[in-house]
Amino acid sequence: MDQYPDSIVVTVHAASTQNNDGSWTAGASTNYTLKCRAEVNSAARKIAGKDGVLIDYVFNCYLPRMTTVIPIDSEYVLTTFASGIISGTVKQSSNGQLNSRLWL
Repeated sequence: MDQYPDSIVVTVHAASTQNNDGSWTAGASTNYTLKCRAEVNSAARKIAGKDGVLIDYVFNCYLPRMTTVIPIDSEYVLTTFASGIISGTVKQSSNGQLNSRLWL
């Protein structure tokens, strides 16, 4: 049995910067391809956002422990055996002591 049978590609967009002449330059994008285990939020749980507003999420995604910080609103493409291919934005992320988690 595979602990992380699913995969996810997360695209993190860097912030744009302003040059000395006043023009804006788009930030670079970085793609992370990670093994994961996606579990459907069948209990309709909610997570608290930065401002305390409750946010609905569809999947809770468990990943091996990592140090990469995945910002909120990063784009993802999740591939699962049970649900197929799903895309959207990251609602919240956490790098814990034993694993990392994404709320999608």
